[in-house]
Amino acid sequence: MGLFKKKQENGQTQPVPIAEPEWLEEELSLGERFKQWILHDSPSWMISALFHTVLLLLVGLFMGGQVIVDELTDATVIESANEEADPKPLEPFDLAGTPEEPTELTTESLTMEPPAQEAREAIKYDDSGKPFEMEGGGTESGLETGVGGLGLNIKASGLGPVLSGKGGVESGRGTGQGFGKGGAGIGFGGRGQGAREAMLARAGGTKQTERAVAGALNWLARHQSNDGSWSIDNYACPEKSCTGVGTIRNASAAGTALGLLPFLAAGQTHQSKGPYKTHITKAVNWLIGHQARNGDLSAGGSQMYSHGLAAIALCEAYGMTNDSHIRHAAQGAIQFIEAAQNEEGSWRYSFTSKDSDTSVFGWQMMALKSALMSNLEVNPAKVERARKWMATVQPEGENSQSMGLFGYQAGNQPTPSMTSVGLLITQYLGATKDDPVVAGGVRYLMKHPPDAKARDTYYWYYATQVMHNMCDADWDAWNRKMRKLLVETQCKTGCAAGSWDPGVPARDNFGTMGGRVMMTSLSALTLEVYYRYLPLYQLDKEEAKK
Repeated sequence: MGLFKKKQENGQTQPVPIAEPEWLEEELSLGERFKQWILHDSPSWMISALFHTVLLLLVGLFMGGQVIVDELTDATVIESANEEADPKPLEPFDLAGTPEEPTELTTESLTMEPPAQEAREAIKYDDSGKPFEMEGGGTESGLETGVGGLGLNIKASGLGPVLSGKGGVESGRGTGQGFGKGGAGIGFGGRGQGAREAMLARAGGTKQTERAVAGALNWLARHQSNDGSWSIDNYACPEKSCTGVGTIRNASAAGTALGLLPFLAAGQTHQSKGPYKTHITKAVNWLIGHQARNGDLSAGGSQMYSHGLAAIALCEAYGMTNDSHIRHAAQGAIQFIEAAQNEEGSWRYSFTSKDSDTSVFGWQMMALKSALMSNLEVNPAKVERARKWMATVQPEGENSQSMGLFGYQAGNQPTPSMTSVGLLITQYLGATKDDPVVAGGVRYLMKHPPDAKARDTYYWYYATQVMHNMCDADWDAWNRKMRKLLVETQCKTGCAAGSWDPGVPARDNFGTMGGRVMMTSLSALTLEVYYRYLPLYQLDKEEAKK
C-alpha cells in the first residue's frame, strides 16, 4: 500500500504518491521488515537517544544534583475562607495587669482588650475541620505507625513512636523503621481547642502564658509586610518606633516562616474563623510564590537555614488543613532537604555544602519530622543517615560526665544550645526516657536553666521542648522558670507590646542576628509548647498505672 501526501491543486486537495524506499516496494515478512528497520532506521534512533541522554546528564551536572519537582512549575495561590478584602487594622495589646488564672486561647481571647480580670465561662472554639476534633484527638488513620493527633510519643524501639489519641492515651505501635505516620490520630490535634484546654493546664500553662502568646500574635500580625512576608533586617513597623532589627540580610523566607509558625501553633490557619486568617493566607502564599522549581524555599538568602524553617511552616500548614494546594510545595521542600543531605548525614549553609553543623542539622530534621506528622513522604534512609552526624558531634568515649552532650561541629566542645538540639533529635530518633544520652543530656540542661542575665532564646526554644518531653519534676522546675522569665520580659505597652526586645533587659545570644522578629517568634513558640506537641514520654507514665 502506497504512502501519500496532500497537495493543493485548482482549489482542491489531491493525494500525491510518495516514493517509497526500495525495500518497501515488495511485500516483506514481519521478520524481514524488522531486519530492514535495523539496517536503515535504527542508527538514527540510537544517535538521537545518545544525544538526549548526554543532554540530560549535562543538565543534571549544571543543576548541581538538585531535584527538579514538576509540580512546582507554577505557584498555587490559596484562598482563606471568607477573607476580608480590607481587614480592620489591629490595635496593640496592652499586656499590663495580666491575670494569673488559667485560661484558653480562643478567637475572642486573641482579640480581647483589655485583659479579662474576672473568670469567664469557657468558650468552645473548634472550626478547623477533621484534624481538630473537640476532644483534640486528630483524625482516625487506620495505620499502626506514626505521629498521632497530639504529637509524638516514642515508645516502640527504633524510630517508631507510640501515639496519643483524644486527650487521653491510645497507643499505635511504631515499626521502628521511621518516625511513622498515623496511629490513633494524624497531625496536630493538640492545637485544637478541645485538647489544648486540657493540655495547657496539665503541662503547666497559665492565663499569663496564653495572654503572652496572644500578644505576640498581635505584634507579628501588625508588623507583617503587605505582601505577606516578615523581614529579619527590615520588618514593617506601622508606627516606625519598634527597634531591634536583625543583621541577617536577604532572609525574608526565614522571617516569614518565623512569623507564621506561632499562628499555626495556636491552632490558627487560613481555613479557620480566627482573626488572622488573612495574615496566614498571605504568608503561606508568599512562601509558595517564592519557591524555586527544585523545591528550594530560601528565596536566595541563608539557603538551608531559611529553607528548613520555611519547610517546617509549610508542612504544618498542610498537616493542619490537608489543603492540596499546599501539599505539592511542602513535598517538594522535603525532597530538596533529602537531596541536600551530605555524606556526613547532615547539612550546612548551602545545598552543595560538604561540611555540616548541628544547628542547620536541627532545622532540617525538624522539617522531616513535621512532614511525617503531616503524612507527607519521607525517605527512611535519610532519617537513618542522620544518626551518623549525631555520633560525630558527641564527645568520644563513654564518660558519664560527657554522655548526652553535643557540639556545633566534630571536635568542638559541647554547648547548651547544641546539646539541646542534639537531645531533641535524639528523642525523635527513638531514644527512651532512661537512655544514657537522654538522661545525661537532661542533667546537663538542668545545670543551665533559663536566666534573664544570660539570655539565649534559641537555646530555650529547643531545651524547653526536650524538657517538656520528659513530663516529670525536672520539667516542672524548668517550666516555672521559663514561663516566668518570658512573661516578665515581654514588652507590655506601645507598638512593641507583645514582642521581645533582643537587647533588653540583656542582649540575647542570637538577638543581634535574628532581631525582634526571631526573638518574638521563638519566645511565643516556647510558650506554646504545652499544646504544640504531646510530651514524648507521657505514655510511659500512663501505662505504668495500668
